[in-house]
Amino acid sequence: MTRSHRPDRIALFQRAADRRGVFTLEDARKSGYSQPLVHYFVQNGRFQRLGPGVYRLTEYPHDEDDRLAELSALLGPSAVLSHESALALYSVSDLAPSKYHFTVPRSQRYAKPPTNDVVIHTASTSLDPRDIVNRHGFKMTSLARSIVDSARSGTAPEQIQASIRAGLARGLIRAADLERALTKQPARVRALIENTQRRKKGPK
Repeated sequence: MTRSHRPDRIALFQRAADRRGVFTLEDARKSGYSQPLVHYFVQNGRFQRLGPGVYRLTEYPHDEDDRLAELSALLGPSAVLSHESALALYSVSDLAPSKYHFTVPRSQRYAKPPTNDVVIHTASTSLDPRDIVNRHGFKMTSLARSIVDSARSGTAPEQIQASIRAGLARGLIRAADLERALTKQPARVRALIENTQRRKKGPK
């Protein structure tokens, strides 16, 4: 007679810790929690349901980036924080976006934003691994990719210019990073970024 797989609270905590206290139903099942048991713990307040198949440990300490981890989990493992939302985290401009921007694969182009403050962008091709940065609980685009994506989507030119200057001055990006990210970008985006770099270098 086989023994039933009992809930492993420590295993679930460890899985949730990787996402700032957020876990999926699959995480719970791997830790020995059945769906009815998860529902029970939602009812008694130990778990918080964030959306379909996504939960949070209510005992886990809160942090200012929790929302990013929660939205990432709701959008799935392929979602990457991007555009102005990613750019703002590098503290290279005065941007304070009112919405959360995420990029997902083209296969998810019909995905519905989990909340009204989320904007979904679809990538026609897979993001280059060099353009993805792993943060605690979520993934985000590199500074170079964030600058290029923001410029293409209409971010104010002065914010793009400030981001480039600060990024280069602080060693957060290289000219080669921007050049690679500019591949197949519209002429206006390339002109804005390349002209900013030339002015940064100054006359020879």
